[in-house]
Amino acid sequence: MPGPSLAPPVEDCIAVHVHHAPLSRADLWIEGHHRAVGAVPGGSVFVYDMRTEPIAQTYESFEFSRFHISRATLDELAFERGIHRLGDLRPVICVPDPVVSQLALLMLHRAVDFGRERDSLFNDGIALAFFAHIARKYAGIAEAPVLDGVLAPWQLHRLSEWVSANLDGPVSIADMAGLVSLSRTHFARMFRRSFGTSPHRWLVSRRVDRAKQLLRGSLPLAAVAAMCGFVDQSHLTKVFTRLEGITPGSWRRQLH
Repeated sequence: MPGPSLAPPVEDCIAVHVHHAPLSRADLWIEGHHRAVGAVPGGSVFVYDMRTEPIAQTYESFEFSRFHISRATLDELAFERGIHRLGDLRPVICVPDPVVSQLALLMLHRAVDFGRERDSLFNDGIALAFFAHIARKYAGIAEAPVLDGVLAPWQLHRLSEWVSANLDGPVSIADMAGLVSLSRTHFARMFRRSFGTSPHRWLVSRRVDRAKQLLRGSLPLAAVAAMCGFVDQSHLTKVFTRLEGITPGSWRRQLH
């Protein structure tokens, strides 16, 4: 609803706002200093250091995504990527940023299509891409040289065995990276070089393959979904249909 935002708590973190709908005008106060903002086009990005206690005033309904990232998380990701800490970010006011806008929309569309998911792999991948972009565009930090390489055979074997044994539970990039003694960032890069796809897509494919095995039996679809790590039967149906072009129930009936 239109109106001023509440004064936020002072935190050592940054907030990134991505506006999905345009605004005719807005006003901002950063560290108590007023700044008038003209028209805000859809896709505009605002970046705030939450230690500056930013307050916004809008005059119409709004629609935006908000990313909230602690300084500790930023420092950890910088260490993993082999780059300097980000330091203080300058305020970013109403800047077009198609990269951040697209990342936010990907998360929104994923939530609409599939609802709550047990795995964090999709969002983990978005977070890594988001951090790399913020560091480069708004902190002026160049990426560390990317070292070529693929996962070793023992790493591939350990990942495959562990995932097969844990398909009924949630999986994160941190889980998988820890298995092969890599940071999340280096793991994601080496995984794509090794498998030709992202960890999330690879895991979803493994879950659907397991579902196909179980569908050859007489287990109810809800039980198949639970044993393959899907949130529920509806989640299984949506993912299975997207990959196979047919519902799991119809796929099962074709076997007989």
